[in-house]
Amino acid sequence: MKCIDYWPEDGRPYVALGKVLSKQSKVAEARAIYAKGSQATQGENPYIWQCWAVLENKLGNIGKARELFDASTVADKGHIAAWHGWAVLELRQGNIKKARQLLAKGLKFCGGNEYIYQTLALLEAKANRYEQARNLFRQATKCNPKSCASWIAWSQMEMQQENNLAARQLFERAVQASPKNRFAWHVWGIFEANMGFIDKGKKLLKIGHAVNPRDPVLLQSLALLEYKYSTANLARKLFRRASEIDPRHQPVWIAWGWMEWKEGNLDTARELYERALSIDSTTESAARCLQAWGVLEQRVGNLSAARRLFRSSLNINSQSYITWMTWAQLEEDQGNSVRAEEIRNLYFQQRTEVVDDASWVMGFMDIIDPALDRIKQLLNLEKSSYKEPSAYSPGDNESTDDEASVSRYSGLYVGNDLESASGFDLDDFIRNKLNLDPDQLDVLLEKTSNPSVVRKVNYPRRRIFRPEDKTAATLA
Repeated sequence: MKCIDYWPEDGRPYVALGKVLSKQSKVAEARAIYAKGSQATQGENPYIWQCWAVLENKLGNIGKARELFDASTVADKGHIAAWHGWAVLELRQGNIKKARQLLAKGLKFCGGNEYIYQTLALLEAKANRYEQARNLFRQATKCNPKSCASWIAWSQMEMQQENNLAARQLFERAVQASPKNRFAWHVWGIFEANMGFIDKGKKLLKIGHAVNPRDPVLLQSLALLEYKYSTANLARKLFRRASEIDPRHQPVWIAWGWMEWKEGNLDTARELYERALSIDSTTESAARCLQAWGVLEQRVGNLSAARRLFRSSLNINSQSYITWMTWAQLEEDQGNSVRAEEIRNLYFQQRTEVVDDASWVMGFMDIIDPALDRIKQLLNLEKSSYKEPSAYSPGDNESTDDEASVSRYSGLYVGNDLESASGFDLDDFIRNKLNLDPDQLDVLLEKTSNPSVVRKVNYPRRRIFRPEDKTAATLA
């Protein structure tokens, strides 16, 4: 506040303080600071308007957010974050044409920008215009070859097209761009495991853990791999370590509970599910946990408990097709055909245009890093919201020529022989860039999995079943 008192016309203190208040969920105070800052700077600071717009967007005040993004671009038409943030808002509202116009203006007024190109590339990919998407990804990586996000987004598209060799080479570029990026190592490891290269997948996850020892997600995915291809005891050890690193990371407890259920340890599975719910019983992870727990109770014949759990899951996420249909099938199996039909009808009556996340199916690789959804968010937009786009025209400052650093990727998109050598020496890379000995990864994992001090965490007991006043309660 002293900075604001001494330099009231400087926009930076308002932006910094507003962000702090927003993170503390002090919404009214943050709004007041942004409003005061916009007045003090006579509306000429685009950063204040843009940060205020981001706040309103997060709160769901779409109309207000649009006005503020507009004010930011009026204050400075070269403020790229405002054009991009506004475009992403329109994308999430299904206004694809408007989003394209905003992104084009961003290129026109600001020149080449990796985030603009990346978003345009994702739009082209969703519209099945893959060559144009690749050209735009090349532009994004040319703007910033060190942008791990651009390389990963590109690799995700190639994975969807089953261009697996191209995807692998792009993952290699991602880790070269950001050697300690835990997300790059994680997604690449999962990719290799899904392609059948289990040992390589494990190795990549171990490398990611070695450079990110406080990240629970890498250990969680490694535990699932070890469970499927090694032993449950080793998986338990990794799950336990992941839960100690971040006791409030719900997916770890859920994945661990799922494994114990598969191993027949039902009481242990229930305890782990309850721990996950004690952290926060209102999140989508909690809904997933309740659905998984409901299936467990259904399989062992505790049908009343299963119904309560399904109902509680739907109270959190009423759009889950899997949960509705699992509940309907339970009733069908019990000979309650009328009841089953009521449940199916209720789903179709109350559903909104939301694509159900396939990770709700509680299978082996289904409990993965939620960050994956952020990369694929635009690719998961409804196809029905798309109109055939007009031909894309480069912006005033956009070159159609590929730089040498990315031009060699133009020939990646044929063939899927993953055994082919790409020229990237993983062992040499981690020795030189990360100072890791490839032969000591297991030793390092063993050390980090046996901490000298284990924290004991006390979890609050919270009420789980809350069917009243919710959509699913109509079937109570």
